[in-house]
Amino acid sequence: MDPTLLDSVKLRLVACVLFLLLQWTGSLTPLKTSALCLDKPCQNRAECREGPSDFLCQCPSSVPALLINQCHSSSALCQLPVCQGNVTCQSTGTRPGELVCQCETGLLGHDCHSSAQLCAQGLCGDGARCMAVQDRSPGYACICQEEYTGTFCEKKVDYCSPNPCRNRAICRSRGGGPTCFCVPGFQGERCEIEVNECVSWPCRNGATCVDKIGQYICLCRPGYTGSSCEVQIDECQSQPCLHGGSCYDHINGFSCTCLAGFQGERCEINIDECSDQPCLNGAMCVDEINRYSCDCLQTGFTGVHCEIPLPPCWSQPCLNGALCKDEDGNYTCDCWPGFEGRNCETDLSECESSPCLNEGTCIELSWKTLYGTEFLLPTRYDPRHAAGFICKCPPGFSGALCEQNITDCTTNPCHNRATCEYFLGSYKCICPSENQDVFLYGGRNCSEPLVGCQGHECQNRAACVPILSEGVHGYSCTCQSGYTGSYCQTPTAFSFETNGSYLQLRTPILGAEAYFNITLGFRTVLKNTVLFRRGSGGATISLELQEGCLLLDFSSDHQPNATSWTLTLPQVVSDGEWQTVEAVLVEGTLVLKLLDPCQDRDNCGTVTQVDIGPLELESALQDTIVGGLKEKGGSGSFIGCMRDLLVDSQLMVPEDWLSSSTVNVTQGCSHYDQCLSGPCENQGKCVNLWQGYRCKCLRPYKGQNCDEEYVTARFGQGNSASYAVFTINDTSESNALYLSMFLRTRKESGLLVLLANNTHEFLHLWLEKGQLNVQVNNMKIITGESLVNDGEIHFVGINIVEGVLILESDREFKSMNVQPVSVQLVDEVYVGGMGDGRDSSAFGGYFKGCLQDVQLNERKLQFFMFGVSAMSYNPDHMVDVTAGCISDDSCSKNPCQNGGICLSLWDDFTCNCPIYTAGRHCEEVRWCELSPCPPLAACMTLGQGYECISNVTFQDNGTLVYRGNGLISHHLTSIVFSIRTRKSNAAVLHAESGPDFITVSIKDGFLVLELLSGSSFSSSSPLSPLTLYSPRPVADGEWHVVELLMANPWANSSQWILVPLDEKDEPKMSSSMAGNLDFLREGVDILLGGLGPESGWNLIGCLSNVEIGGIVLPYYGPAEVKFPRSQEEMFYKISEVPVHTGCVGEMVCEPNPCLHGGICEDLFNIFDCFCPPGWAGDRCELNTDTCVSNPCHNGYCSIQGVKYNCTCQSGYTGTNCEEKVDVCAGHKCANGGACLHGINSYSCLCPDKFTGPHCTIQIQEAPWYVVVRNVVPKLPVSICGDEQRNYTCFNGGNCSETYMMCDCLPGFSGHWCELDLDECKSNPCLNGGYCQNMVNKFQCVCEMTFAGETCEVDLNAASVTSDLLLSISLTSVVLLLVLFGVVTASVMALNRRATRGTYSPSRQEKEGSRVEMWNIVQPPPMERLV
Repeated sequence: MDPTLLDSVKLRLVACVLFLLLQWTGSLTPLKTSALCLDKPCQNRAECREGPSDFLCQCPSSVPALLINQCHSSSALCQLPVCQGNVTCQSTGTRPGELVCQCETGLLGHDCHSSAQLCAQGLCGDGARCMAVQDRSPGYACICQEEYTGTFCEKKVDYCSPNPCRNRAICRSRGGGPTCFCVPGFQGERCEIEVNECVSWPCRNGATCVDKIGQYICLCRPGYTGSSCEVQIDECQSQPCLHGGSCYDHINGFSCTCLAGFQGERCEINIDECSDQPCLNGAMCVDEINRYSCDCLQTGFTGVHCEIPLPPCWSQPCLNGALCKDEDGNYTCDCWPGFEGRNCETDLSECESSPCLNEGTCIELSWKTLYGTEFLLPTRYDPRHAAGFICKCPPGFSGALCEQNITDCTTNPCHNRATCEYFLGSYKCICPSENQDVFLYGGRNCSEPLVGCQGHECQNRAACVPILSEGVHGYSCTCQSGYTGSYCQTPTAFSFETNGSYLQLRTPILGAEAYFNITLGFRTVLKNTVLFRRGSGGATISLELQEGCLLLDFSSDHQPNATSWTLTLPQVVSDGEWQTVEAVLVEGTLVLKLLDPCQDRDNCGTVTQVDIGPLELESALQDTIVGGLKEKGGSGSFIGCMRDLLVDSQLMVPEDWLSSSTVNVTQGCSHYDQCLSGPCENQGKCVNLWQGYRCKCLRPYKGQNCDEEYVTARFGQGNSASYAVFTINDTSESNALYLSMFLRTRKESGLLVLLANNTHEFLHLWLEKGQLNVQVNNMKIITGESLVNDGEIHFVGINIVEGVLILESDREFKSMNVQPVSVQLVDEVYVGGMGDGRDSSAFGGYFKGCLQDVQLNERKLQFFMFGVSAMSYNPDHMVDVTAGCISDDSCSKNPCQNGGICLSLWDDFTCNCPIYTAGRHCEEVRWCELSPCPPLAACMTLGQGYECISNVTFQDNGTLVYRGNGLISHHLTSIVFSIRTRKSNAAVLHAESGPDFITVSIKDGFLVLELLSGSSFSSSSPLSPLTLYSPRPVADGEWHVVELLMANPWANSSQWILVPLDEKDEPKMSSSMAGNLDFLREGVDILLGGLGPESGWNLIGCLSNVEIGGIVLPYYGPAEVKFPRSQEEMFYKISEVPVHTGCVGEMVCEPNPCLHGGICEDLFNIFDCFCPPGWAGDRCELNTDTCVSNPCHNGYCSIQGVKYNCTCQSGYTGTNCEEKVDVCAGHKCANGGACLHGINSYSCLCPDKFTGPHCTIQIQEAPWYVVVRNVVPKLPVSICGDEQRNYTCFNGGNCSETYMMCDCLPGFSGHWCELDLDECKSNPCLNGGYCQNMVNKFQCVCEMTFAGETCEVDLNAASVTSDLLLSISLTSVVLLLVLFGVVTASVMALNRRATRGTYSPSRQEKEGSRVEMWNIVQPPPMERLV
C-alpha cells in the first residue's frame, strides 16, 4: 500500500475519534441538575418553593408572594401590616399595591371603621382624606385635596380644561385655580376686558382716537400728522416755493413770499424784464432773475444796453501776445522780438541759416507745439521770449551751437559726483562745492579729499573753503557781509549817528576811459536821504533815496540847463534791513542795480545810455562824499549803517581812514531798537526809525501808538431812516476799485453802499438774509458765505481789479468776473440808504447798525468832522447818523411776557424766563407742568393755554349747559367725542338758534346727526334738515369714537361725513347739505348729556370731552382748576351740575348673581357669569359634569360639552373601556408556536426545529456525522406584573421597570426574551463545516480534513502524518475516557441529591447563562397570579 495513502487513512481515523468524543462530552453537559432552593434565595423569613422551572417565595404576611420577588424591604407589599387591632390588611386585587382592611367576625362599628381608615391612608396619600365605604368595592373612598382628583387622588386637577381664559389668553393651573396670561390689549381676571387705549386721550390737536386691540389709531385733522397727531404738517418742508421764495406754513396750507423778479402762487413765474426791449443796436436781451443783460457779441457795441461802439482793439487783432494800440479809429500792433507783420502774425525763422554745427538740430523758441515735450525748451510758452533758437546736439557734442566735442567725458573720469566738461580738446572736472560726505574733493578728477580746513582760523562766522594747489592743501576764508581780511577779522561796517555826518574819499580814476563803480551795503529807515555823491565842479553822480526808492542821477554840469540822466528802481529799500546797491558808469552806459535782496528779478536793475562827450571825468570824479552833502550843512544827511563800500572796485576799510576825512562816523553798526518797548497798541506793528519808531496801525485804529479809533457811524438809531451821501471830488487814474469797512448789525437786510454816476448805478452792496450781496452794473450777483448779522464786528471788503471782483468777509473770499469799473469825478456814494425809501426797499430797506473806517480807494468816508484829513471825502447830506455805536434799548418796550426779566444786548435782548415758561419772549407757558387740573383729569396743552381732559359719567338727571365766549373767530366745522352707553334712546348734544339747530342723539341704538344750518345763505326754498345715521349700533356698552366733519369746510354749505366707527366700515356721507356750526359761537345754549331733568332722553353712560370745531366743552369751571385758561377761543360751562369724573357703571356684580362659584364679569350695566367646570347657564345654575358617575371602567373620563369621553387604559377598549383586548385572537403562530400576550401586540414562542417571528422557518438538519442530543439547558422564567396583569419573562429574563417588558440575557431578544438569536445566520463555518447554534455563541463541526474554531485549518497541509502523532492521539483518547467516567459519576450523584430540595438561584449561577432555549418547558396555558 502506498505509504502516503496509509498516512491519510490514519489521520482521518484520529480526527473521527476526536470528533465523536467531543460530541459525546457536549451532550453530557446539559444533564447536570441543581437544587434551586438550596441557597435560600427568599428573604425576610419567606418560604422557598421549587417549581417546574423556577422557584417561589411565600412571604410570612398575608401579602401574596410574587414570582422571583425576594421580599426586599423596599417592597410596599412586604412591609409590616398597617391594620390595627383585629383588623386584617388585605390586597384588593384590582390595582397594584392597593390594600384594604378586612374586619374580623365580631369587630364592627367605630373600631373597625377607624382601623380601615388607617389602612387606606397610605393609598390615598398623606394629604387626602380616606373614608370607609361598606357597600362598594374596595371598601373605602378617597376625598382629595383641592388640586387633585381621581379614585386615588392620583391626578392633578386641570383647571385649564376647558380653557376659562378668553381672547386667546394662555391658561396655567396655579394655586387651586386657573391663572390667565392676557395677550396685549386685554385685561381682567379672565382677560375678558378689552383695554381702551383711547381713555388717556392720546390723540392731540382735535384728532379722533380709534381704539384697536392692543393699540390705538389717531385720525388726524387736516394739517396734522404723527402717531398721535402731535406734529403739524409743515407744508413748507417740501420747499414748494420756487426760485428762493420764502414759505410760510399755515394749518393745512402755505403761502409764498417771492423774491424780486418772480411772481405766482409758488413763485414759479419769472418776470420777463426783456418785455420792454431795452437792448439797442440789435443786441439780444437775456432775461435773468429780477434783471436782464444784453448780449453785445454780434453787434460791435458794448455797454449795459450795447450803446457804446467797440474800439478797434476790442477784437484783439494783434497775435502772438502783441500789444494793441488804438489810433483814431485804427490800431497798431507792437510786436515782440521774433515776430513781424501788421498783426504780428509772421514768425521770423532763426533756424533758416542752419546755425547748429556737427549735425545738431535747430529748434526755434517760437515753435509752440514742442513745449511740454522737448526738455530743452521751457515748461511754458511765452511769446515775449519766443525770439531765438536752441541747438539739440548729437551725442559727443555740446555748447550753444554744438561746437564742443565732449567725447573725453564718455569714460566718466570724474569722481565723487563731479561734473565733466569739455575743455581745450580735453576735459575738466567741476568738483561739487557742497559737502556731501565728510570731505570735499579736489584734484584733476575730484578724487582727492580736501583737508585744508582742519584747524582753520576764519573769524566772524566766515566759511572755510579748502584749497589744493600743486599737491599742497590750504584754505581760504569766505567772509560774511561786513567783514574782510585774510581771516575775515576786519569789520567793514560803519555808522552815521546824527545829521551832518559824512565820509569824504578821494580816489582818482585810472586810465583814459571814463569808468567808475561804487558798490555798498546800507541800512536805514529814512525815506529821503543821500547815500553818496561823486564829483565836484563839473560832472557829478549821486545816489539818493526818494520816498524809499533808489534814484541814481548823472549830471554833466551844475548849471540849470545842464544835461542830466536819471535811473530809478521801484523797490522800497528804507525798511531798516540791509540792502546792497551798485552804480556803474562805463563806456557811456549808466547802470543801477539792487543786488541783495531783490525778489523781483525783472526789476532789480536798470540801464541808460549817457553822452559823455568831452567831459574830463578823470578830474571831476575824484572826490566822493558818502552819507551826506558837505556844503549843505547836513540837509538830507544819511542816518544808518553802511558796509562793504567799494569805490572803483577798491574796498574802503574804516580803520584805514584819516580822522580828518570823517565827521560823526563810527566803526561798526550798533543802535537801539526803538520797538523793543512795544509802544504800539491794539496789535499795531512797530517800525524802527533808527532814532525813533512808527506804528503801522491795524484798522480801525490810528494815532502815534494806535491808541485812537475812527469814530463809528450809527445808522437806524431807534429804527430811524438813516443815510449819508458823498460826492467824489477828485479824479482817479486807477482802473481799480477798492471799498472796505467794519460792519456791525443784527438786521437781516438793508442797503450798505451804492455807487452811482450820472447815468446809472454801477455798484450795490447790501444785506439779504444776513449775507452780503454785491452787484456790478446790474449784472450777476455774488453772495457771501457767512452770516454777518450776529451783532459782532465784521470786516467787509470789495476789490475790483482787471475785471475780477473779490468779496472779502472775515478772511473768506469769493470771486467773480465782472466788467471793469472805477470811481470818477462827481460820482455819488450812498451809505445806509437813499433819500427815497422806495429805492432802498429794493435792497431790504435802510441799514440799521454801525459802520466804521469806511474807505473807498484808500480815502476815508468821513462822517464826522473830527480831525478831517485831506485824504477823505466829506458828506454832502446826512440824515440821522450819530457818532458812536450805541445800542437801542430793546427792553424799553417790555418784550418779555409772563414775568420774564429782560436783559439788554447790543440792539437785542434776551428774556430770563420763569420756570414753566419758554420762548424768546417767555410767551410759551407749559401749563401742564403746573398741574392745573383736578386729580382725575389729564392736562392737554393748547396753542395759547390748556384744557383739562377726562371722561365723565352721566346719570339720568345730569345735563350740562355751555355757551361760547364771543371770541371764537374760526369756522366750526366738526364735532368729535367718544361715547359709551347701553341706552338705546338718548340725546347727546343739542343746540338751536332760530331756524338753525343741531342734535346728536341715539335712536334705537344708532347714532344720529340732525342738523339745519346755513338757512341765511339760501336764497330760494328753505333747506331741509340734514340727517346722518351710523352704520352700526353704538348702544352696546363699548367705547365708540364719533367724528362728524363737513366734507368741504370752506364752503357755505356742504355734505357732512361720519368717520368710520370701525376699520371695517366705510366713511358715511349725508345725502343732503348743511352749513357749518358758526351759530354756536355766541349767545346759544349748548345742552350736553340730555334735554333737561324731565325729558326722558337724558344720557346714561359715559362721554369723553366733546370738541366743537376743535374747541373743547370743558367739564370743569374756573373754580375747579388752579389757573385761569388763557386761550382766546373757548366755550364755558354755565350750569352748576357737578360732573362725575371717570366712567363708572352700575354695580351689577354686587352681590354676586352667579351661582355655584361662578365669576361675575361687569360688562357696563350688564353682567356675564363665568361658570366653573360642570356648571352652565346665565347664572351657572345648570349642572353639566357628565363624568360625575365614573362611567369609564378601565380608563379616564373627560367632559366633552354635555357628553363624556373615555380614554382607555392599555389592553382595554369599548365606549366605557369595559372590554379587554385579546391580542392573541387570530394570531399567526405556526407549527405549534404558542402566542404570548403583549402590549397591544403578541409574540410567538416557537417549538423545536422552528424559528422566526411566526415559527415558519425550519431549522437546518444536522449532517449524518453530527450527533445532536435534544437535551438542552434549562433557564429560569420570571413572573412579572401586578394584581391586574402579569406576564412571563423566558430564558432567564428578569422583570424590567418598563411596563410589560423584560431585561434579556445575552443571546435572547423579544419583549419576553422568547427569541433565541441565531448566531449561525451569518454562516461563520468554513470549508463545509456545520454550524451548531448555541446560547449567545455557535460551534462549528468540521469535516474530517479540517479543524479550527471556524474549520479554517486544512489538516492535509499540516506535517502531522507520522506514527508518533497517531500514538499521541490514542493516548489522549484513553485519558479523555477516564476523565469522562469520573465526571459522569460526579454529576449523577449531584442530581440525585438535588432532587430532594426546592428551586435555588444557585443552580442558575452554577450552570451559567449559556443554555439553549429549545429545552424550555412550555408556558402555562394562561397567565395568572400564583
